[in-house]
Amino acid sequence: MLKLPKWFFKWSEDNPTDIRGPVILAGTVGSAAAVVALIVAFDNPYRTTDQQTGPRGIGMDVSKFAKDNAQYDPYEETYVAFDRVEAPEGTPTAAEAYGDSVIAFGDMDQANFDRLQEAMSAWVGTDIVLYDNGEVDETTLAITENCVEATRYLNDDWDTHNLASEGIGVNCYTCHRGQPTPPGAWFDPGAVNSSAEGWAAVQNRLLTYERAGVTEFVHKYTASEFTSLPVDYNETFLLEGESIKVHDLESRVDQQPGDPTWQNAERTYALMNHQSNSLNVNCVYCHNSRAFYDPTQVTPQWSITTLAQTMLIDLNQIFYEPRSEILGEESGKVNCMTCHMEVIRPLNGRNMVAEWPELATAGE
Repeated sequence: MLKLPKWFFKWSEDNPTDIRGPVILAGTVGSAAAVVALIVAFDNPYRTTDQQTGPRGIGMDVSKFAKDNAQYDPYEETYVAFDRVEAPEGTPTAAEAYGDSVIAFGDMDQANFDRLQEAMSAWVGTDIVLYDNGEVDETTLAITENCVEATRYLNDDWDTHNLASEGIGVNCYTCHRGQPTPPGAWFDPGAVNSSAEGWAAVQNRLLTYERAGVTEFVHKYTASEFTSLPVDYNETFLLEGESIKVHDLESRVDQQPGDPTWQNAERTYALMNHQSNSLNVNCVYCHNSRAFYDPTQVTPQWSITTLAQTMLIDLNQIFYEPRSEILGEESGKVNCMTCHMEVIRPLNGRNMVAEWPELATAGE
């Protein structure tokens, strides 16, 4: 065993040295170096992606953790485009092959008509036929025809929002995501609080979309977005088309007939909450939060959203509400979540009509 000489201990006693400071310094520097090395090697786990939506210095910014990949639509990974087939010369048209019962695309050659039926069946998760094959019931055929008309209407009459002419557009998969009932469709909630009537009956209770099929999305998305806000905003604003305006700079000592009430304000806030979650953004994506009331201080996205609200009212009134008469029960209707599914660009901006441009043209 090594024994140190006596003079060493005497020298140490006569010349005391505090080693704790250097050790702490060395440990701090070493730890910092280790953290830097980890960040360089594995990236910063708290790195954000930031989008400035307005003037600097007033919080006009949408920030998301980069690791969450917040604006990536994973449904694109399961989408199958179904390329067209090369039809042999002399192939009859669908109308010639299947007769007058063809509900759409009758002028398409039979080979690609059959291919499109195959594609649509995959996109909606159930067998689709576009003519009376002797097995399909009348109701299903009528619903299919209604869906085709709605898709063409979206791509043609509402091209300003769906951008089919710019290589994006929509098809069956945009809403259905491989399921017979779109996971983001909504239904009239009615009085969701059975123990109350009136205003209290439409709030303070979660409303999941169980009728849309058993999926992880169904249990994640609720009409109230896990708040006590009312759940009837879809019907009020996106079907009946009532005004969402509740802001007024004048004080109201006496409530005047026609003035918005605090219930109207809560319903408007519920719609804003829905839109925010549907696109995975915050308020300042559309608004300047220092002046919600001032239309001259909004962002360009505000105009797009306002146009989209008009589009949804149009679609629900023309196609989806009347479809209930065909079904014999309530039909699912559309809102922002139906297509966007928590991203700004559904399916990452993929061209949904590239292979089948017939979906983007008005048909007979």
